[in-house]
Amino acid sequence: MKFVYIIFLLIALAMPGYLPAPDLPPGGDSFSLLGKMRDDIIKKDKAQFRVKYYRFKKLLAKYESENNWKEFSRFGFIGKYQFGKSALDATGYGNISLEAFKSDPGSFSEQQQEKAMDILLKINESVMIKSIDRYVGLIFYDSIPITRMGILAAAHLAGPANVKEFLESFGAKNYRDRMGTRISDYLYHFSI
Repeated sequence: MKFVYIIFLLIALAMPGYLPAPDLPPGGDSFSLLGKMRDDIIKKDKAQFRVKYYRFKKLLAKYESENNWKEFSRFGFIGKYQFGKSALDATGYGNISLEAFKSDPGSFSEQQQEKAMDILLKINESVMIKSIDRYVGLIFYDSIPITRMGILAAAHLAGPANVKEFLESFGAKNYRDRMGTRISDYLYHFSI
């Protein structure tokens, strides 16, 4: 059996177009090279997220409310980022109700909404970190690059559990909200 492998290797080396393997990092195996490449992709994505953070928030506010901090929906979502009850509870603003906000939008000011969004993004990023590390850099449906920004926007739309389910099913479980917006829509639009 060894003889067959040696012959196969010699034929492969003699074939035109053979290129030697790239220099491998210390440790020398291709898995460490792939691991390093993967680490580089994740670091670059994280750096881009930090640089584009405010642009990302502005785009998210545009999609959620046309950037109107006084907006509310018939489904009970409020503010610039259309916070639901669970998001308000998670960010420490659980005392804000739809009724109170409708009668006095100042009860949840634009500055408070910005602070709540910063908190929510940090929470969602920490909850989604394993998915971010695993899926960033992949492409779904042949057209959706998976990025940290896309994952966090989708988590804001559908919740982290639904986004994890989408990613783990490689897009087969594509949650849709009441307005018909899918996780894949946010992943695509926010892959900036």
